[in-house]
Amino acid sequence: MESISELSAGHIFLLTIHYASESKIEALRALAAERIHDLNADLLLRIVLSYLPESADPTIYTKLVGELTRGLYAERAWVNEQQFASVDTSSVKELSVAKAAKRAKRVAANLLQLEHPSCPSRLCNDTLTQFLIHRAHRIDTQIGVLTLIPQLIDPFLERSEYLQKWYISTVLPLLRLGYEYHPTDHVPLSLDKIELVDGEQGVSFLLSRVADNGETDSGGTALARDFRGLVGPWMYGYDQRKMTRPKPTARRRGTMTQELALETDRKVAEQSDRDHPQGPGTGHDWDYAFKWMARTSAQKFPLVAEAIDDWDGPSDVDLGGYHEGPYLPEELQQQLHHRFVQAAFAAAYTAETDSRETVSRAHGLLVRIAHLMDYIPPPDLATSVGQLPHINDDSPGFKDLAQSHMNAETLLRHGHPLTVPSLQTYAFLQLLIFSAYTFADIGLKMAIVDVARLRFQHGFDEQYSNIQKILHTLSTGVKKDEQQWITIRHKLIWLWNWNMDNDDTVAQFGSGPLGRVDRATLEKEILKALLNAACYPLVISTYVRQDYEYHRLSTDDVEEVIIAVAMNHYDNASNGNRTRGGMRKASDIISTLRKYFPGSEAFRRCEALLAATHALSFYSLTLQHGVPFLPVNIRVSSDPISLIEKLLSQNPHSYTNLDDLITISQNLVSAGLVNATNTNGSGPTISPSAKILQTQKHTAERRVIGLAIEAALNEDDFETAYSYVVNKLDTTRTSPSQTTTDDISWRAALAAGRHKSSSSTYSASTNLATPPILRRLEQRMELLSQALLLAPPSALPEVLNVWRKCEEEMLALAARELAEEESFNDYADKGVLPGSFVNSTLPVQERREVGRGSKEEAPMGLFDVARGAAAAFSKSAFPLRGAAAAAASSEGDAANVKVRERERPVSMTGSDAGSVGSDGLKEGERVRKRDVIASTVTGGLASGIGWVLGAKPVDQQGAR
Repeated sequence: MESISELSAGHIFLLTIHYASESKIEALRALAAERIHDLNADLLLRIVLSYLPESADPTIYTKLVGELTRGLYAERAWVNEQQFASVDTSSVKELSVAKAAKRAKRVAANLLQLEHPSCPSRLCNDTLTQFLIHRAHRIDTQIGVLTLIPQLIDPFLERSEYLQKWYISTVLPLLRLGYEYHPTDHVPLSLDKIELVDGEQGVSFLLSRVADNGETDSGGTALARDFRGLVGPWMYGYDQRKMTRPKPTARRRGTMTQELALETDRKVAEQSDRDHPQGPGTGHDWDYAFKWMARTSAQKFPLVAEAIDDWDGPSDVDLGGYHEGPYLPEELQQQLHHRFVQAAFAAAYTAETDSRETVSRAHGLLVRIAHLMDYIPPPDLATSVGQLPHINDDSPGFKDLAQSHMNAETLLRHGHPLTVPSLQTYAFLQLLIFSAYTFADIGLKMAIVDVARLRFQHGFDEQYSNIQKILHTLSTGVKKDEQQWITIRHKLIWLWNWNMDNDDTVAQFGSGPLGRVDRATLEKEILKALLNAACYPLVISTYVRQDYEYHRLSTDDVEEVIIAVAMNHYDNASNGNRTRGGMRKASDIISTLRKYFPGSEAFRRCEALLAATHALSFYSLTLQHGVPFLPVNIRVSSDPISLIEKLLSQNPHSYTNLDDLITISQNLVSAGLVNATNTNGSGPTISPSAKILQTQKHTAERRVIGLAIEAALNEDDFETAYSYVVNKLDTTRTSPSQTTTDDISWRAALAAGRHKSSSSTYSASTNLATPPILRRLEQRMELLSQALLLAPPSALPEVLNVWRKCEEEMLALAARELAEEESFNDYADKGVLPGSFVNSTLPVQERREVGRGSKEEAPMGLFDVARGAAAAFSKSAFPLRGAAAAAASSEGDAANVKVRERERPVSMTGSDAGSVGSDGLKEGERVRKRDVIASTVTGGLASGIGWVLGAKPVDQQGAR
C-alpha cells in the first residue's frame, strides 16, 4: 500500500500499462482504487483498450469495465487487501521520476481513443458503448475471433440502445453467417466490411452463400432463413448505419461545427431518399433486398419462389431475442409489405427459364400472392381453358409496354402496370402463367417474361412464327387422335383472345399473346396442321360443314388451304409415285375432300397434276448435273412438256408408249401448267375456257407426237416414225384460219422424210414385190407430202428442197437398177452363168414310165433351172426398168427366144417351148405393170405438189 502511494503519476501510469499488457486485472483494480486521481475511468478504459491482449477472455475484464463506467472503482471497499497485495512495483520503481514521466508522456500519446468511426460521439456519447464497440473491432482485426464479441457485449446490451442496434445489425449477422448458417464456406468475415457496405452490397454479401449453394432441395428454405436471420437483423440497424456511413461532406468537416455537420448529414439523407432508384416514398435498404430477389429469380427462380413462400416479408425477422415487438413504424411496415408483394410479382416476370418447374413454381407464387393480398386463389394449372378467368381488355395491364418495362429494376417502380399489387395485375399475371403452361402443353416452352414480351412487344411476324412452330411440332410428332386436336384448337384460340369477346363473331384480333394474328390466319394454320396430320374427319366436321361464324373462314379460304397443303406435300415429295411419301399425302388429301368441292377447278387441276406426275414416275428421268427428277420440277418448270423430251432421250424405246405420253401432256395442260392464260407473270392463273383448254391439249398432243417421232428417228426406228406421221398427225385439223402455225408437226414430218436409215432391217409389212430401198423412198416422199400439208407457206421451199433431193435419188436409183439389169442380161447371154452349158450336147434323158401326163411335166435340165432362176431374180432385183426396157420390141423378144431355142439340145426343144412362150408373155406383162406403177407414183406425187401449189391437173387443162 505504501509503495503504491509513494509512486509518482508517471510510475503509476507505466505500471498500469504493464499490468494491462499482462492481463492482471486484479492489480489494475487495486491501482485504480488507490490512485483514483491519476487513473480516471476514461484513461483506464483507453489503457485496457490499447494494451490488454485481444485474446484475453472478456469475462475477466467485463466486470472491471462495468465498475469503471459506473464509478464504483472510487470506493475503497471496491478493493480488498488481497488485491492490494497483488501489486508489484518492482518493474518501475528503479526509474526516476523524470524518466518515468517522460516515458509515460510518450506512451500516453499512443493510447487509442475510445471513439470508433462506427460509433461517433455525435451519435453516441456513452463511454462504455464506445469502448465496447472499439474493443470488438480490435478483437476482429487483431485475432479475428468473433465468438469473443458476444461475451464482451452481452452484459451491457440493456444499458445502451445504440449498442443493442449495433450488435444486432452487425455482430449477430456475422456470427450466424460464419458459425451457424454457413460454417463450411470459410469466407473471411469483418465488422468493418459489413459496416461500410451500402445497402445493395450488404444484401449481396449476406445472401451470396445461399445463392451460390441454392441448388439443393432446401435452398428456398435456407434463403428464407437467411432473409429472416441475416438480412432482417442487418436491416434492424438501417437508420443507425445510414447516420454513421461516411458522406461526401466528411472530408470537409474540419472547419464545421458539430451542429452544421449533423444538418448537412440530414440534407444528404433526404436527397438520397429523393434520388433512390426505386422511386419516391421509399429509401429503405429493404428495397435492395427486393431488387436482389428480382435479379436472382432470372436464373434461380425456384429458389426465390420457395423463399417467398416460406418468408412473410420485412416484418418476419429473427433478432436473436434481443428485441421484442415490431422494429418498424406501422406506416413503413405497410409500405414494405406492399413492396414485398410487388417483388413477388417482379420475380415471376424476371424468371428466364422455360421449364415446367418454373411454371409450376410461378403458379405457387401466385397462390402465395393471393394469400398475402387476401385474393381468391387461382385455379389449378390443369384446368380447362374454358374455365380459366379473364379480365377486361381496358385494364392498364393491356396497354403496350416498352422493352424497358421488363427490366428487373423497372418492375419494382411504384405504379408499374404489371407489378403494382392490385386485383387487375394479379389476374393478368394469372393469365400469363396459364399461357406459359398452355404453350408448354402444346409443345412450345416459354418463360413468363417471354409470354409478356410476346403479348406487349412482338407483332404479327413473331406471333405468327410461334403459331407455325407449334403446329409444325404437333403435326410431325406423335400421332394424335381427334379429341386431342380439338383440345389443341381450343387452347390456341384461348391464347388468341384469353376468353375475351367470345360472342363477337366479327372480331379479327384478340387480346392474348397471339392476338396480333387475325383469326382467319390462325384458323388457316390450324386447318393446315389438321391436314398434315391426316385428321380428315375433323377437317370436314370443323371447317367444311361448320358456318363462317365458327371458324371465320369462307369456303374459298378452306379450299385454298386444302390445295396449298396438298401442293406443299407434292413439292416436298422425293418420288412421283402417288403411293409413296409426299405424293401419297397429297393424293389422300385431294381424293378425300374432292367430293365436298364438286365444281372446283383447283381440285381438277390437282388431280390432273397428280396423275401426270404418277405416270412420269415409271420412267427414269435425271436433270442436269445428275440431279434426280423431283415432282416439284414440274411445277417450277416454265415448260413442263420439255420434261417429256428429256424422258424420251433418257429412256430407250419409250417413244413406243405414245398414248401414255400424250395422256401425261394433256394432264399437264389440265393442271394449268402449260400455256396458262395469265402470261404476264403476275396475279393468279385464270382458268381457261373449255375451248381454250381443248386447243391447248391438242397442241400438247401434237408436240408430244413430234417429240416421239424425233426420238424414234434418233434411235433409227423409221417405221415407227413413219407410222406416227401417217396415223397420228391428222392434217384435217389444221386450217388456214388458225392464227398459230403447227411448227412441231410439220418439222417432225420433214425430219422423218429427210431421215436416211443406217439399218438394213425393215418392217414385215413391206411389200415383198417392191424392193426395200424403193419402198423406203416411197415412204419418205409420202412423209414429205404430209409435211407440205402441215407446213406454213414460209416453210414450203425447205420442204420442196428435200422433196427434190428425194426425187433425184429415186430417179438415180431407177437408172442404176436399169443399168444393172442390162449388165446382168448381157452377162447371162454369154452363158457363163452356172447351168448354161452352151454348145454342149447333153444326153437325152430317158423317159420315165409314170408321172408324165403332158410335155410341161417333162423333167428340166440344169440349163432350164438356171434360166428360170435368172428370170425370177431379174423380176425381184430390177423392178424399175425404165423406158429403155419398155422399148424392147416383141420381135426382138421373139428372136431372142428363137436363138435360145436353137442353142438348146434337141431333146429340150419340144418340152420347153410352151414354157418359153409363156415366159415371154409374162415378161411383157411384167414390164407393163412396172410402167403403170412408176406412172402412178410419179403422177400421185406430182398431183400432190400441184395441189399444194394450186395448179390444175393435166387432163383438166386438155379439156379446156
